[in-house]
Amino acid sequence: MQKALAPQQVIRVLIIDDEPLFRHGVAAALGDDERLEFIISEAGDGEAGLARIASEKPAVVLLDLNMPRLDGHAVLRQVKERWPQIRVIVLTGSDSPEDRRRAEQAGVDAFVEKRDAVGLGLLQTLVRTLTSEGH
Repeated sequence: MQKALAPQQVIRVLIIDDEPLFRHGVAAALGDDERLEFIISEAGDGEAGLARIASEKPAVVLLDLNMPRLDGHAVLRQVKERWPQIRVIVLTGSDSPEDRRRAEQAGVDAFVEKRDAVGLGLLQTLVRTLTSEGH
């Protein structure tokens, strides 16, 4: 008798970063996680990101801080004010303590420096944890 496989959890993720190659790399790494199924979309700046959030209502936003048109700090504040249920992981090249402090004050769920996300296994773990039952 074959044991039925548990249905995979589907998680909608939006990656907001002005570096296309980085966005594609993150999307590919998340797609490699066999335990979860991701619906991934991308935006290249904060304004486009907010428009996608409004239309797609992702469970998780992976957000760069330093972007043109509307920076990640402004996006983070708006997301937490308008959609407090959305989990936001700041994923940035900045190692500034001031950036971290501002993100924490705005209600970020996790703050990861891009250099610490090597292999992106850390991101997969964070997304799984932040979207698991009980959060």
